[in-house]
Amino acid sequence: MTNEGNLSALLPLLVFMGFMVAIGFWVRRQNAGKNFVQTYFIGNHDLGGFVLAMTTVATYSSVSSFVGGPGMAWQIGFGWVYMAVVQVTAIFLVLGIFGKRVAMLSRRFDAVTVVDIIRERFQSDGLATLAAFIIVLFFCGTMTAQFVGGAKLFATVTGYSYEMGLLLFGLVVVLYTSIGGFRAVAITDTCCAVMMMIGIALLLYYVLEAGGG
Repeated sequence: MTNEGNLSALLPLLVFMGFMVAIGFWVRRQNAGKNFVQTYFIGNHDLGGFVLAMTTVATYSSVSSFVGGPGMAWQIGFGWVYMAVVQVTAIFLVLGIFGKRVAMLSRRFDAVTVVDIIRERFQSDGLATLAAFIIVLFFCGTMTAQFVGGAKLFATVTGYSYEMGLLLFGLVVVLYTSIGGFRAVAITDTCCAVMMMIGIALLLYYVLEAGGG
């Protein structure tokens, strides 16, 4: 791909990315004067059910749903359905059972991260360090897949280079995360989830129309 892409397709994406960064600055202003650790790292425990739900949608209905999932479904067929079922079960376990227990423990220990909970619960710095390493390791793999998938979609839709998309996505995510913390991430996830749901509805309509109903 060269950089002689479709500017009309690039501009809306740039506007949306600018909006994401603006959310980071807005959140930072809203949190001025509040407890930094509580607001920056865990959103002060008051994000609300809608934001939580949309964050989950954005997490599970992201590149894995639009690139990885269809790719695996094309390769192995209907067997991919079993992996989708596992995701639904995982959401129920994380939010309905495990998540509530973690929230209770975090308030009891005044913990900021899961690693803090593990350290306090088991009184072991070694176990906490191991947990932190495992979490960072797997998140690196997850984020790499997200950035690669997003950059490939960027290159396909706009015609600009894969490297340009990778750079743009990386800079924007780092910016609004660094500026606004977890609350900014949750709110931008909510905006992305709403946009994806609208896109899915439009995609269904146009696919049915192209197929004759």
